[in-house]
Amino acid sequence: MPRNSVVTLTIWWAMHVLVSGKLERIALESHTVLDDFSGYHTISIVHFHVPPNVINSLFKFTAKELKTGGIGRCPPRDVTVYLKYGSIALASPDGSKIGAKLFERRRTFSNFTFKSELDEYELQRPNPAPGDWYAIAFRSWSDPDSEKITQQGLGVTCSTILDSSLSVEKAAISLMIDPNNNYTVFLNQTNNSARLQFLISESNKPVNISISSTCADLCTVLANLIVEDVVTSVVINFTHKSLSFIPYPGYFHYLNLRLLSGNFTNVTVSFVQPPQEQTKHNEIDLVRKTLPEFFTFDYEFFSENSTTATPVNISSSGLTVLSFKIGSVYDIGGTLSIGIKLLNESRDIVVVGCISLGTYPIITENGSCSISTSTVPGDLWINSTTPQFLHIPFPEPGTWHLTLKSFRIPSNCTCIPCTPSSCSCNCMHPTPTAIESSIGSSPCIEGKCSSNGKCTTYLHSGGFAFSACHCYGGYRGFDCADDTYVLTGGRILVRFLMLTLSNLAFIASVYIAFKREYYTEAIVYGAVMFFSTFYHACESGEDVMGVCITKLSILQFCDFYNALLSIWVTLVAMASFGAKVTSFCQISGAIVLAFAAELDRTALWVFLLPAVTGFGLIGFSWGSRCRRQRNLGYPASRYKNIYLPAGLGIVSLGLICYAFLQTRRNYHIVHSFWHICVALGVVLLLPKRKHMK
Repeated sequence: MPRNSVVTLTIWWAMHVLVSGKLERIALESHTVLDDFSGYHTISIVHFHVPPNVINSLFKFTAKELKTGGIGRCPPRDVTVYLKYGSIALASPDGSKIGAKLFERRRTFSNFTFKSELDEYELQRPNPAPGDWYAIAFRSWSDPDSEKITQQGLGVTCSTILDSSLSVEKAAISLMIDPNNNYTVFLNQTNNSARLQFLISESNKPVNISISSTCADLCTVLANLIVEDVVTSVVINFTHKSLSFIPYPGYFHYLNLRLLSGNFTNVTVSFVQPPQEQTKHNEIDLVRKTLPEFFTFDYEFFSENSTTATPVNISSSGLTVLSFKIGSVYDIGGTLSIGIKLLNESRDIVVVGCISLGTYPIITENGSCSISTSTVPGDLWINSTTPQFLHIPFPEPGTWHLTLKSFRIPSNCTCIPCTPSSCSCNCMHPTPTAIESSIGSSPCIEGKCSSNGKCTTYLHSGGFAFSACHCYGGYRGFDCADDTYVLTGGRILVRFLMLTLSNLAFIASVYIAFKREYYTEAIVYGAVMFFSTFYHACESGEDVMGVCITKLSILQFCDFYNALLSIWVTLVAMASFGAKVTSFCQISGAIVLAFAAELDRTALWVFLLPAVTGFGLIGFSWGSRCRRQRNLGYPASRYKNIYLPAGLGIVSLGLICYAFLQTRRNYHIVHSFWHICVALGVVLLLPKRKHMK
C-alpha cells in the first residue's frame, strides 16, 4: 500500500478513536528534571512499557518551571522530547556533525517542542508496537556563545520539571492464533476491536492475509498489521480484502481489527502460505561473548569443534547471512559496530554487505540491497584486508542480519559502487572468498570520543543505563567530532593575553598603596594580580597554551578569595580607623571571608558581605567624625567630591558590565574590562593620608 494511503487511513482511524476509544492511564512518571542540551550526557530519559493487547496509545507530557532561588519569576523555556520504540533516539538537536560512519536506515521516531507553561502536549500513537518505548527530554538547545553569564543569586534560578504519562486502549478481544488455520472474529458496537497475535518462524517471503466481512457495504472494518514498528493498513468495506507483507522470521506479528461503522460483522482471517524457497542461503548464528564492562560484548563465528573464532567462507551461490541478537533495555545503551575485511588481499574481489533488523535483505546481481520493495546501495563495500566499519548507536533490540555476497569485478567495470540511480552493471560475477568479521558493542564509538572527550556511562531511574561523550575544548556532537565552536590558535591567544595581561593594571594599585603607606593593602593587591593572572592563564588556554602552576580549583579559590579580601581592605582603609581597629578589622575579615569563599565562592551574598559591612563601617566612621566636628567637612572635599565619585563610578561601570553584559562570546573582553575598572577604582578610592585627617 502506498505510504500516503497508510497515513490517511491511520489519521482517519485515530480521529475515530478520539471519539469512541476509552483510554486508561497505566503509567505516570513525575518530577523529571531537565537540563540544557549540550550533548547526550545532559538528556533525561523516560521509559514506558506498552502491553501486548493495546490497539491505541496516548503519550502526555507537561513541563513547568520551578523556582529554586534568586530574584524574579521563571520565564517559560522550550522543551524538546524525542519518542522512539525499542531504543532511545539518536539525533543532533544542536545540528552537530558526527565523525563516525553511521548506519542510516534506523527506526523512525517522533520529536516535538513545547513551552514549560503547564500546557499538556499529547502524542497519539495508534497501533503501537508492544514493548519498551523511550522518551528523551531536555531544554532545547541554544547557541552557547550567546548564553549570558550572570552572577549567582543576581538573577532567578529555575529548574525545568517534566511530568509524563501513558494511557492506552486495550482490545476488546485478544487472541493468539496459528497462521495455518482460519479464524473468525465477531465484532459489534460493544466489542468493536480485536487484536490477533501470531508467530511466523522461518519464512522470508511475502505473506498474504485474506480478510473477509459478512456485512458487505453496511459496515466498515479497519485492519492494521504491526511488525515491530512496521504498520500496514487496509479498509474493508466490501466482502473481501487482502493484505500483503514481508514477515520478520521469529517475531510476533499483530493484526488489529476495528469496527468503524455498522452494527456488527463476522470477520474471517486466513493466511496464504508463501511458496517454498528455491535458493538456500548459508545462515550463520553468531556466538555472543559478553565482557565485564557496560555495553561491551562481541559476536563471533566458530566452525565445528573450533575453540577460537574462524573466518567466514562466502560461496559463489546463494547468500551468506550472519545473524545475532541485541537484547532489550540492557544492550541498547552502547554502540553496535559492524566491520568486515578480506582475509587475503585481492584487487578484483569485492564483498558487499547489507544490514537489516528483523529480516535480512537480498543482494542483487549488481551489488545493491533489496529490502522489501526498495533497493538501496550496499551498506558495506570491502575490497581490502583493512576492515571497514559501520556504527549503530543505541541499537534497536531484536535479531540483526548481515547479508554478504562476494563478486569478482574486471578492471574495465566502471559501475563501482552501485547506486540507486546507476544499477545496470552486468560485469560483476559471484565468486567465493573468505572474510573476517568484527561485530560487537562498546560504549560511545569503540569506547572513545574522537580523542576530544570522555566516554562515560550514565544511570537513570529504573536502572536504565547508556553511554555518552562529554566533550572538551569546544568540541561537540555524539562523538565529539564537530569543531564548529572550537577556537583557533589565534583566538585562543587573544583571549589568553587579554585575560592575563589585563591584570597588570593592578601594578598601579600596588604602587599607589605603597606610596600612600598602605602596606597590607599593597600585598593584597599584589596577590590579586598574581592569582588572577595565573588562574586565567590556566583556564583560558583551552589545553593549547594553558599555564597551570597548580590545580585549577586551588587557583580559582585564591583568585576569588583575594578579590573579596581586596574589597574588604580597601573599604576598611576608606573608613580610616586607627591602627589597632584597622588591624582588627583586616584580620577578622580575612578569617570570615576565607570561610565564605570556601563555602560558596560564586554566590552573591559572598560578595555582598564585605561590601555591605565595609560601607557600614565607612558610614559609622565618617558620621562619627562629622558629628564630633559638627559639620560635613570629613573627609577632605577634594577626595569626597572628586576621587570618591570617580572611583565609585568606574567600579560601578565595571560591575554592571560584569553582572549583566557578559556572554560566552564576549567574556574575555568584558572580564578584562572588569579587571581594569577594579584596578583603576582602587587607585582613586584608596585615600591619601592627608585627606582623612
